[in-house]
Amino acid sequence: MNFMSNDLSENPEFKIIQEHLNLQSGNVLLFSNNSKLRNSLSSEKLQVFSSPNQTISDKIDNFLSTDTFQAEFSKHDQKFDTIIIHDLFEEIKHPGLFLQNLDSILTNEGTIICSISNFYHINNIINLLAGLYQNHLFDKTLASYDLDTILFLLNKNNLHITKLFRIKEEFLPEKTNLDVTIIPSKLVDIIQKISDYNTSQYVLMIGKGKTISSENLEFASQFPKNYLLPKLQELFEKFSELEKSVSDKDKLIQGFEESIKEMTTYSGTSFKKKDKVIHGLEDSIKEVLSSTSLIKKDKIIEGHENSIKEQQEYIKNLEKQIHQLESTLKKFAFWKK
Repeated sequence: MNFMSNDLSENPEFKIIQEHLNLQSGNVLLFSNNSKLRNSLSSEKLQVFSSPNQTISDKIDNFLSTDTFQAEFSKHDQKFDTIIIHDLFEEIKHPGLFLQNLDSILTNEGTIICSISNFYHINNIINLLAGLYQNHLFDKTLASYDLDTILFLLNKNNLHITKLFRIKEEFLPEKTNLDVTIIPSKLVDIIQKISDYNTSQYVLMIGKGKTISSENLEFASQFPKNYLLPKLQELFEKFSELEKSVSDKDKLIQGFEESIKEMTTYSGTSFKKKDKVIHGLEDSIKEVLSSTSLIKKDKIIEGHENSIKEQQEYIKNLEKQIHQLESTLKKFAFWKK
C-alpha cells in the first residue's frame, strides 16, 4: 500500500499527488525542487529528473534551447502515464515549449500534475500595491500566473485541465510586511471580490487536447478584470481626493487666521486714531471757549459738535465691526479644533 510520511501527509499538495499515484500503476516522471517530495512519494515506477551540477530549471531550459529535450527522454523509447511538476513551473523561461515537449512524452490518456502559485492571492496584491517586493513571487526571474494565464497557456499548447484543486490561505496581515492598522478595510473588501483571492496555490490535473477555442476563452476571461481594475482605480482616486481636501482645508483655515490677525491689527490702529481725534477736538473746543467773539465761537462750537457727532457715529460703526470680528474668531477657533 502506498503512503507518505506523517509530516508530509499534512501538506495538501503532496497528499493530492500521492492519492493520484495510488490509483495508477504506469510510469511516473517527477520534476521538483522540493527534496522532501522527491524522497517521500511512493510509486514503483517513479523516475526523478535530477540535476546535480545545476538547477533543475536551468537544465530543462538548456534542453529546450538546444532542442534536445525529446532526445533525452525518448532514448529509452519510454512514455509516461503521469508527469509531476512541483515548485518549479514559475522558473521555466519557456513554459509553452516545455509543455509541448512534455506532451510528446506523455501517453494519450496520461496526466500532467502541475502545482503553480497564484500571483493574485490577496497577500501578494497588497504587497504589490504597497511597493513591497521582498516576496519571492515578485522576483523578475520568475513568471507570474493566475488561473486565466494558466488556461490560456494550456489551451495554446493543446492541453486542458481535467481537474483543479485550490489550496486556500486566508488573508494574513503579517505576511504583507505592513502594519495591519494602515491597510484600508475598503481595499481589502475590493480585493476579496477577485476570484480566488484566497487561493495561494493551484494543483492542476492536465490532459491532452483543448476544450474551447482560444478566442472564446480570451473573451470570457475579460469580465473579472474589467470589474476589478476600474474599482481599484476609483478607490485610489478617492484617497487622492481626500488627501487633497484635507490639505485645502488646512490652507483655508490658515488663510482665515491670517485675515483675522490683520483685521485685529487694523482695529487696534483705528482705536488709537479715534482717541487722537477726540483729544484734538477737545483742545479745539477749549480754544473756542476762550475766544472774545461769541458769534464766531457759536459757529465754531456748532461745527465742532457736528464733527463730534460724525466721529461718534464712526466709533459706533467700529464697535460693530469689532463685535463681528470677535464672533468670527470664535467660529474659526471652533472649526480648527
